[in-house]
Amino acid sequence: MLEKQVAPRWCRVTGLHFATREDQKAAADLYYKAELEAAEAGRKVRGTRGPPPWRDWPASLRLALRALQRGVKAAEQPWQGLESHWEELSEARQQQLEESAARCLDVLAAGLGLFGEEEVPEARQAFQAVANVRQTAQFLAAVDVNAFTVTDEELREVGLGLYIRAAVFNHAEEPNCLQSFVGRQLVIRTCRPVPEGEELCITYADLGQLSLRRRALLREHFHFDVPSSQEAEARDRILSTVLCGADSKKVQVGWDAECGLQGELAEGECAFARDFVRKVHNQWLRAKDARGTKVAQLQAVWLDATAGLDCRLGAGHSMRLALARELMDACVAQELWQEAIVFAREVSACSRLIYPPSWPMVSLSLARLAKLELFLGNFAAAIRCGEEALHGSGTGSPTKLCWEDRRVAAEEIQQIVAQARVEEEAMSRGYAAQEAPSSKQKALETGSTYLQSLD
Repeated sequence: MLEKQVAPRWCRVTGLHFATREDQKAAADLYYKAELEAAEAGRKVRGTRGPPPWRDWPASLRLALRALQRGVKAAEQPWQGLESHWEELSEARQQQLEESAARCLDVLAAGLGLFGEEEVPEARQAFQAVANVRQTAQFLAAVDVNAFTVTDEELREVGLGLYIRAAVFNHAEEPNCLQSFVGRQLVIRTCRPVPEGEELCITYADLGQLSLRRRALLREHFHFDVPSSQEAEARDRILSTVLCGADSKKVQVGWDAECGLQGELAEGECAFARDFVRKVHNQWLRAKDARGTKVAQLQAVWLDATAGLDCRLGAGHSMRLALARELMDACVAQELWQEAIVFAREVSACSRLIYPPSWPMVSLSLARLAKLELFLGNFAAAIRCGEEALHGSGTGSPTKLCWEDRRVAAEEIQQIVAQARVEEEAMSRGYAAQEAPSSKQKALETGSTYLQSLD
């Protein structure tokens, strides 16, 4: 988190970004070469040298195009068994997907050289195997339902991926499995003991969202709903608590980063709390758009949100967590380390209230905090945070749920803990040396005591 970031490599033709030259080479056979060929063929057909129109397509559409390109190359269509919920889509949505499917097939045909002067019969035959607009549109619908959001080691979204075998996992509000990524590889692990016969499930929505928002996502995107549960209701209370008045009366007011206020209209004290959350939300938006020092603007919003006398956000409120994250990142970007650690502690505290104890979000927040604590010389705190990040379950080995698939990060945290121990021991020895009297001083003190006894 504290290291200088290296600028990614950018391809002007395709609009793709690669972290390193090695990543660019690795992508060549998978999709990069095919996209370059399609771009070149498209330029010849259009007679212009501008960027290909598909460069700005949504990620899901580009993912589908890559799957089609690889399917044609391998003469297979492994996605045919995926659920698309086609019959549940509106006619307008079906028509939109069919138009997108036609565009995908045009790009696919161009990449195979079918628009050139010398057509290859094998390419024509391979293309005809998938050249069905309705079936391709249904595949696009299946991508919308089954694609996974790919994240890096710190859970930052980096793209979409289609994993055919992983599509069999159903959703649960209290999942017993969790997905993570090692490069392009998807790994699914159990996150608690699973009795024999219990279905293995993952969650399709972030546990840090209110269940109202999560269920809306499930209905809109996956075409099913789930009943409420005691666990979800308890988490909702943490995510939506606003403290009102000197007696800190708890009032529930939900908030979401994309949709703003959540829940039904309220009256009385609840309406007062809703007005407060709405005011903080609007202040936050203005702070983002304001010129000048962004950190100062956001800190003013933070004070209003967390230190007000009439109303203030609860310790695990979703807006409090989102605002603390943004402030932490902004302070790190400006190298305001003392301020950054304050908000890193807030992020860690909020995460531990919201997520299960060994959830990666909790471990990663503790890992970031350990780095900052060490950087600022808080060695005991760095050891404590690093150990808790690595051994969230209290076991002797690093928590597999988070660190087995993040070995580089795990080794870094282990080094931080080791370095903090060395620094703390050195500091303790330094204090001991300062406090311990020298032999000469001891002799003088002993002689003085002896002379006093003679008197």
